[in-house]
Amino acid sequence: MRPYFSFTLIGTGATGSHFYRSLCQDLRSHMDKPGFDKKPSFKLEHVMLIDGDTVEKKNLGNQLFDAEDIGERKVISLAERYGEHYDLPVKYYPEYVKDLETLNGLVSIPEHSERHFFFMPVLIGMVDNNATRRLIDDFFYQEEVYNLIYIDTGVEGVASAENTRNVDGTGFGGQVVIGFKYAGQVILEPVGRVYTNILEDQDSPFPGCGVQLPSQPQRAATNKMAAQLANNIVNNLLHTFGIYQHVINFNCQYGGSSPVLISKETMKEFEMIRDGGTEEGGASV
Repeated sequence: MRPYFSFTLIGTGATGSHFYRSLCQDLRSHMDKPGFDKKPSFKLEHVMLIDGDTVEKKNLGNQLFDAEDIGERKVISLAERYGEHYDLPVKYYPEYVKDLETLNGLVSIPEHSERHFFFMPVLIGMVDNNATRRLIDDFFYQEEVYNLIYIDTGVEGVASAENTRNVDGTGFGGQVVIGFKYAGQVILEPVGRVYTNILEDQDSPFPGCGVQLPSQPQRAATNKMAAQLANNIVNNLLHTFGIYQHVINFNCQYGGSSPVLISKETMKEFEMIRDGGTEEGGASV
């Protein structure tokens, strides 16, 4: 059985816009390989962009927008520019997601089934608030969600001069966490269970809720490294249908990352579930 992917990206700012452009390029690169049209190694349902943000002048320096996009919803600008350029089925939802009902509708299972393929939705969170992460955690653990790959990125903000003497040394770190659910079983815990302070943070509001969200400046280099690491994870899915890491900590100032690789015990657990005769078939990890 081969994977039938959908990709849902929540957050199309400094990290998300760079990730999305490379995602489109990676998808088109794989789909243009000789023989793919006759015997595809995977199928693509669609790419979905979710964000209620509007392009502002301040976004032009570190996000993939230009002056003519100012005043436009970010998801619309990105969908039209890169979806059309790479000839991909890109949808968008130009609002913030704040409840499970909406998220369930946006990350929906296709109405039709494909012979020789099993549906594997990929949800990518590139947000700067823990309220959305808590919502995605609730979504991940629903019984109705049978298969899901959830990739979350987080980056360190630049400290203010009042809070640290070493401002020049901050804002370079971050992490990428992969949650994986297969045949209703959690194989890799999502970010909220790895960094439990996310679920404990009840003071973090959703964006667009009328509350001014305090935020620290972010370095463009850090955003781009987070995006690239997430793109590497997706490229592995497209190339080998494999997941190799659970957590990746990185620092772009030092140009390095420290991955937590999947253990042999986790591999065995997955193989037992995969080989248990589920209708969805199997995917390698």
